[in-house]
Amino acid sequence: MTQKIALFDVDKTIIHKDSMFQFIRYGLKKKPSSVYHLFLIVIYSVLYKLKLMKAETAKSSYFRFIKYMNEQDLRDFFDTMIKPYIYPEALAEMMNKKKEGYHILLVTASPYAYMKYFEELDVVDGVIGTKLTMQGERFTHVIEGNNCKGEEKVARIKEYLTEKGITVDYEHSCAYSDSISDMPMLELVNQKYMINCYKHTAGCEGLTWSL
Repeated sequence: MTQKIALFDVDKTIIHKDSMFQFIRYGLKKKPSSVYHLFLIVIYSVLYKLKLMKAETAKSSYFRFIKYMNEQDLRDFFDTMIKPYIYPEALAEMMNKKKEGYHILLVTASPYAYMKYFEELDVVDGVIGTKLTMQGERFTHVIEGNNCKGEEKVARIKEYLTEKGITVDYEHSCAYSDSISDMPMLELVNQKYMINCYKHTAGCEGLTWSL
């Protein structure tokens, strides 16, 4: 089935916050004694910058607070720390595309563990995010497979479309992101939009959601 699709990054594209830092704030509020995790985050981030650690290992340190959370906590995090920060204009754009017959797919480097709640919005058809391993009925901070960024987004999108039996209508499909790291994803469609960027990438039309 040939289908028009609209691909959306999430952080700084649909929401005007970085969800990883929101998650840290929520984790510290829930478990103040876990503040020592901040030191691990700093150390791992420095090691990654020095190219002494894989991105997946460094990034996983940001999600150590998840071991203190059950499913209800993750839902509450989404409802209180993610959903209120959706750009109204971004939501309106998704609604308009949905009315025009587009398949709305959110693709984020943030964990699917909590970004999956976007799927409960009528306007969203699917969400792809970084996978975290599970221990029993709870998620761990360990990333399963690759960080969902750059070329990995493309691989995951193609896998999703294959599972859904969707062939992309390249000419009429569109994609939105705030970062040039998403250029591989944007190249999957004809209409490319850089959101909230002061330096627009060549070949992409610039848009700005306003608060």
